[in-house]
Amino acid sequence: MNILIVGLGSIGQRHLRNIRTLYPKTKFYAFRRNFHTPSLNTFNKVKKFNIQKKYSITYLKNLNNLNKYKINAAFICSPTSLHIEESIKIINQKIHVFVEKPLGSSIKKISVLEKALNSNNVISMIGFQLRFNPIIKKLKKILSNKKYGKLNQILIHHGENIKNFHKYESYKNMYAAKKKLGGGVVLTQIHEIDYLMHLFEKYEIKILNSVSKKVSNLQLDVEDTLLASIEIKKRNTKILCNINLNYYEVPQKRAITLIYEDKKIEADLNKNTITYLNQKNIKKIRFNFKRNDLFLDEVKFFLTHVKKNKKINNSLNLFNGIKTLKFALDLKR
Repeated sequence: MNILIVGLGSIGQRHLRNIRTLYPKTKFYAFRRNFHTPSLNTFNKVKKFNIQKKYSITYLKNLNNLNKYKINAAFICSPTSLHIEESIKIINQKIHVFVEKPLGSSIKKISVLEKALNSNNVISMIGFQLRFNPIIKKLKKILSNKKYGKLNQILIHHGENIKNFHKYESYKNMYAAKKKLGGGVVLTQIHEIDYLMHLFEKYEIKILNSVSKKVSNLQLDVEDTLLASIEIKKRNTKILCNINLNYYEVPQKRAITLIYEDKKIEADLNKNTITYLNQKNIKKIRFNFKRNDLFLDEVKFFLTHVKKNKKINNSLNLFNGIKTLKFALDLKR
């Protein structure tokens, strides 16, 4: 396969390594606007090697006339604010595309993207790797099973200090800290919004209230906190959900709590556990997987569909990316 990677920051390099692991004979092309990010390993630690030589990468000067390179698929891993524009350009050249989350930072060119998707027979996918997390899959099964009784409330919490995202660079230089690059806690931690919409895809999800602000002393020009209340409805069923996202919490916390009438289920996405609790018993289940396994699974899923020329359905393609982005932007208003 011939694969183009747009942007070779930490996530672009992760996909590069994983594609090489899964498909050793891949020919790589890359388009980089800058070369600020050093060569990294799986744990985002700096390693002294020439990434172009190691992976035999052919660098391109722009994203025009890509068909002359016979590229099978492109991975867009550039700053968020560039995703939609780059997606349109690549899709209109009839190249299959994988776009890292979030899809974009505004809805300005969404209609142009939708037109490109509808006009070109391409396979697309949005990079929500938590969909491949065994814990999210287990929660999906739990929620479809009525044996736990009436679900009243959901608590979603993701707090992590932005200073710990990338040890090799100052947080002030990251896209996540800059408005012009599409940063901010809502879009950067959009996984929580996506898996909520995925877990309750057959429900009506309505924002009751939402506050997104910068409250810390961090040096950034985007929001570092989201507090949102959401109502989830289907016929006579009504569930309330609270979402708490932040850029400054130490130690980090990433958890989902399902509160039933007489029991509770707590999922810890950092410790890879699900705990079942009631008045008499506590039962904990640990899931054995590594973080990079999720990225491997999503890349394999996408490229398998590309090789088979099989469309990915709207629950995980760019139309899902559009839906999730619109919801996230509504939370920011």
